[in-house]
Amino acid sequence: MTTNWRRRVLESHRADLDQWFEHEDAAERDADTVDSEQRSQWLSSVRKWDPEARLREELTIRLTGEEAGKGGLRFSVGNAILKPLQDGVTASTDEDVELELVGISSGSTVLHVRPMARGLDAEEASGDGQEPDGGDTETVEQAISVLFDAVQTVEAREDVTEWTPMLSSLSRLVSALDRFNLAVQLRWFSHDGSVHSSTLTESGKQYVRELRKTHAEAFTRVRRNISGRVTELKLSGVAVIKPPATSAVTVKFEPGQITEVPWRLGDEVHLLVEERRRLTRSGGRAVTEYLFLGTQTESGEFEPIDPPEIVTLGGVVHLQAEVDDAGHRSQ
Repeated sequence: MTTNWRRRVLESHRADLDQWFEHEDAAERDADTVDSEQRSQWLSSVRKWDPEARLREELTIRLTGEEAGKGGLRFSVGNAILKPLQDGVTASTDEDVELELVGISSGSTVLHVRPMARGLDAEEASGDGQEPDGGDTETVEQAISVLFDAVQTVEAREDVTEWTPMLSSLSRLVSALDRFNLAVQLRWFSHDGSVHSSTLTESGKQYVRELRKTHAEAFTRVRRNISGRVTELKLSGVAVIKPPATSAVTVKFEPGQITEVPWRLGDEVHLLVEERRRLTRSGGRAVTEYLFLGTQTESGEFEPIDPPEIVTLGGVVHLQAEVDDAGHRSQ
């Protein structure tokens, strides 16, 4: 009797299982879909006890190849890879989004990066014990989405006109990957549980190499001299310079760099800047901005102000120096 009873139970469950499979989508699901469902379901369960619960946003950068190691990263490799990615994110939004390296794990090497979105006055607000203005999540999501769309566009070898401001960053990323014989996969883990991936394969890298020849002007870095009086300074890394006969120019600094210039309001300064274009929030129109490179003396000599290559703040490593295609540190 026990055997018959067990057989009847198994047959009943098998029938229920067959019926369930008939109503399920038989299409194979990719890793992003599976991970998104898992994270979303976990978040939904937690919100039954804490309606305000949310997942931490994270960008993972998976490097594969001989130079990637197994859970380790040489400084020269990290510096060459992370700087173009930071510049790509900067070009994708009209607000400040700084990338912060928070961990490294194996597989071959996976960099765990946390985007930190801040308005221009965020550091000043934090100095008063206040939190930065809201809207950071929207800014970060938009910046990462644009970066991924640009990577997918070159990967698909499609028209890159819309992403012209990001071509220089993608080109330097490809050069770094070529130099160290690496491949890269980007994955974005959103606060709402969704997961998105974007991979730059050999096909995409070859397309970028071809674009260097057909769109050379998009890869050219333009340097300009600017002279005028300092009319505004912000600790977040922005200075406004008013030339004598033209409109004021806003100059951006690398994180922490503005504290190294001995300027006061009203000072007459002579700067060397790099002209860059970046996308607006809509992604359809490019605007021009200027990045501080250094000052010029009365004799015309250039005096760069170099931040340290590696800065450790609260246990977090920030890679700030830039490496060009030849492997040299740029000024």
